[in-house]
Amino acid sequence: MLVIRNVTIESLQKKVEELEMLCDSLKRQMKFFDLQQSETKAAKDEARRLRNKLQQLGSIEFLLQSQRPEVEAMMRDIGTGAAAVEQLAIYCVSLKKEYENLKEVRKSSAEMMEKLKKELFSSNSKAQKAEMQLVKSREEFSATQKELENADREIMSLKKKVEFLQKTLSTPTATNEAISRLIMESPAPIGLQRPKLRPPLLGEHINLDLSFDVNTPEHYTQKTDIVPSKKIKLDKSEPFVNSQTKSPLQDFKGLMNFAGKLSAVTDDDEKDGQDLVLPSFIKNSLLHKKPGKSLMSSRPNTGIVRTGFDGLGGRMKFIQVSSIPEIRPLPPKIRRKKVSRPATSSTVTSDQPRLEDFLK
Repeated sequence: MLVIRNVTIESLQKKVEELEMLCDSLKRQMKFFDLQQSETKAAKDEARRLRNKLQQLGSIEFLLQSQRPEVEAMMRDIGTGAAAVEQLAIYCVSLKKEYENLKEVRKSSAEMMEKLKKELFSSNSKAQKAEMQLVKSREEFSATQKELENADREIMSLKKKVEFLQKTLSTPTATNEAISRLIMESPAPIGLQRPKLRPPLLGEHINLDLSFDVNTPEHYTQKTDIVPSKKIKLDKSEPFVNSQTKSPLQDFKGLMNFAGKLSAVTDDDEKDGQDLVLPSFIKNSLLHKKPGKSLMSSRPNTGIVRTGFDGLGGRMKFIQVSSIPEIRPLPPKIRRKKVSRPATSSTVTSDQPRLEDFLK
């Protein structure tokens, strides 16, 4: 087994050595091929350069061949000798300088052409931007025109509405027409006079700036004693009569007599214990009326009495408050007490006169 293994190892080592030798040879070939490729590339560049030079030389030869008769004629004109050779040399130097100048001009023209190309590119980009802005401005202009048209339409509609409203306001209503007609057609009072300025009573001059300091008296509140309401009773011999059977004049006389009887009632009537049956509106006005309380607080009022125009052509005296910032406080709110009213039976109220009967 070891022998076989050694044999296989030796055979493999030989194969590896052969492969290494093959790789080395291939590497050398690759290097050689790289050198050949670089040489061929350089040869191609040299051939291209020589070709360009050959073309230039061919163009020069063509130029010389085309200019040969002129040169020969010029040389014949110049002649032969040292002076002619010197003159030809000077002419060649001048031609060379002119050629160099032409080369510089060509180079500068090429640079100028590149610069102009760049400027053309920038100007084209600017023109494109300007064109886009122009399109955008046209769209905005069309939009503003549409907005102006809509605004004009709205203004016209508003003008029409305003004219309609002015017409409706200028046309008087039925009530205004009736009131103006009553005012215009109603006769004026007999003793009506136009307001006018009148001279002073005694013909003396009145100083309007004259003022008088007057102490107004203090305001005393009158306290009234609250007296309980008396029960009033009518004479039994004169009962109420239905107003439908009486005339309005008789109703008015009956009310006057009834008021006189109310004032003549004494305390003996209260002892009878019989309640007087009265109309509801008379009870509200006579029996359940509370004495009013004074809302003004007692404080001294100081003012100035002045004389001025009353607005109708005359003069009058009025009191001007001397201290305007002193404003009286608001009066306190008075809470009204609930008063229990005596209930009336339906049988009795049916026989009482109604307010509607008095208004007929």
